[in-house]
Amino acid sequence: MIKILGGVAKGYPLATPRSDSTRPTSVLIKRKLFDRRQNLEGYHFIDLCAGSGAMGFEALSRGADKIAVNDSMRGAFLTLKQNQEQLIKAFKFDPASIVVSNSDAKIWVQKELRYQFPETQDVILYLDPPFEAHKLYFEILESLKASNFEGEVWLESDRLVGPKLLDVTGAFHSVIKIVEQGDHFVVIGKVI
Repeated sequence: MIKILGGVAKGYPLATPRSDSTRPTSVLIKRKLFDRRQNLEGYHFIDLCAGSGAMGFEALSRGADKIAVNDSMRGAFLTLKQNQEQLIKAFKFDPASIVVSNSDAKIWVQKELRYQFPETQDVILYLDPPFEAHKLYFEILESLKASNFEGEVWLESDRLVGPKLLDVTGAFHSVIKIVEQGDHFVVIGKVI
């Protein structure tokens, strides 16, 4: 079971997709990331390969003004909708503050990013595709560069099956921090 760690919805359980095709971010990694930014008021948060939407809903609970949670898989999308509805009902979040979509991540960046978030300097984008999808990581980073994305990118990978740390950091314009837990790591940085 996945629970929200902090903010107004602290302890609230989230539904998870029924298939094995999504993998939640570990509690320890999530805690390290959000300990760095406990209050997200004034920020917008995008959870691009969202699964259950745990990262996006965590940001919402911690005060993010608007979140976008997206997953290309139908089962994950239905779970995102379920979690959206439950959180709105339980905590009276503004429905307009949660955008749920079912799109290919690369297409979402190319078509939805500027529409949903015309200004990106106060946007955090969390990128956690399937670790084996090496090409997708770098295509999305390139799309973010092409769209002049000014916010922070938090990119999760795995030393054993995902893109390597050196390759990932080399794709960023600047690296702010690297958060590590076991074989998993998250690079926090800027692409432009």
